Amino acid sequence: MLLDQIYAQYKPMMFGLAYRMLGNAADAEDIVQDVFSHFMGLDRGDIVNEKAYLAKMTTNRCINLLKSSRRQRETYTGPWLPEPMPDYDMLTRADPAERRENIGYAYLVLLQRLTPLERAIYIAKETLGLEYEDIAEMLGKTEVSCRKTFSRARQKMGPAREDLAGAGPRTEMQERFVEAFLRASDMGQFKPLLSLLKEEVTLLSDGGGKTRAALNPILGVKRVCAFFEGLYAKGSFREGFEPVSVNGEPGLLLRRNGRVSMVLTVDWEPDLSRIRQIFLVVNPDKLRLFNQNSPGTGP
Repeated sequence: MLLDQIYAQYKPMMFGLAYRMLGNAADAEDIVQDVFSHFMGLDRGDIVNEKAYLAKMTTNRCINLLKSSRRQRETYTGPWLPEPMPDYDMLTRADPAERRENIGYAYLVLLQRLTPLERAIYIAKETLGLEYEDIAEMLGKTEVSCRKTFSRARQKMGPAREDLAGAGPRTEMQERFVEAFLRASDMGQFKPLLSLLKEEVTLLSDGGGKTRAALNPILGVKRVCAFFEGLYAKGSFREGFEPVSVNGEPGLLLRRNGRVSMVLTVDWEPDLSRIRQIFLVVNPDKLRLFNQNSPGTGP
């Protein structure tokens, strides 16, 4: 198979793997390019399974990057959230692993509970469908060790992992929230949202020290509503929210001076009755894809 054919066939799989591992699209793209640059210089005659080999290289590069950036994560200003992706960018990714049920935003947040090794084994098994024998060879571990690590990762992910893999009614419920939030942010009256929020709802805001954001999680429905009311009173919502598809799910974006300055998405209870988490990404570095691809904005 020619190199350009290999690239076209396996890039979506490699990007999806790296994006889930890192939670950062730019770093994931860099990893993919780096791996292919190395792959092009190899004697491929000895490579029996190209997909497994590329997955191994991608995974190991991601683990190394996560280890080297551990200190940076530990000193990050405020909560760290994954970089969201606009749906019009995700639509170019044809691999089944790129569909919304496997790359939903709340799922990415949940993956952050795992260590780099746990994440690698969990993704290899759950998303790529690799056998323990292949995972062990890929990571230089024993099959027994991989089984134990995967079991530990499943426990950390909790029962929510199955709920976040679902489709169907969840989209309808999230669209209801989007419509309700649009009305609330236009009028500055957020109390109508109470019926959609869990009493113990948590709001996480990621500004990364680049822009103003809540440095600590905001806990409880009353505090969350007061937070939004405060932003409205300051004129933060002057340009108005717009519906957008974030990681394949309904969400909202806010512009400031024509550029996307905030992306909002939510995580629902398993029975879809209430929202348990709200995610606000305002770090401009993590809104790059929205501002590159959004109509009417510059690069």
